[in-house]
Amino acid sequence: MSTILDNIEEADPTYKKRLHVKGASEIVKNCCSHYIDASGTVCPMTDEMKQNLDDVITGYAKKALRTIALAYKDVLANEHGEFHDEPVDSDVKNIESSGLTLICIFGIMDIVRSEVPDAVDTITKAGVTVRMITGDNIVTAQAIAVLCSIIQEN
Repeated sequence: MSTILDNIEEADPTYKKRLHVKGASEIVKNCCSHYIDASGTVCPMTDEMKQNLDDVITGYAKKALRTIALAYKDVLANEHGEFHDEPVDSDVKNIESSGLTLICIFGIMDIVRSEVPDAVDTITKAGVTVRMITGDNIVTAQAIAVLCSIIQEN
């Protein structure tokens, strides 16, 4: 998801708008050329930082957390059309596909209701094969399936 707002900071008056992006961390991270470090400094995205971020994403996923990334990009007024809605044949519009600055990656969790594991156990004993269908990261999906007793941890 993204939105374009007037750029109120205008450190460079050339850029009148700021694109704000929120989405799947693996996808957004790959569109970033920079990141903001712990001191607030904008730094070039390196292969080492990409690996560190991948490790963070995997660590969160193992804890059944879905990861979301926040990023931004300063854009010129009317860049990519007045409404920034040029048609493209991909999931990521051209304006979103590169040059983003990563702000953060965070994890969210949908709490498994307490009755779910017992319900899965009951219907499994009745002969029903339980399948979980999700668009989550595979590691996140596996961790959630363990919490729901759909699969065993091993």
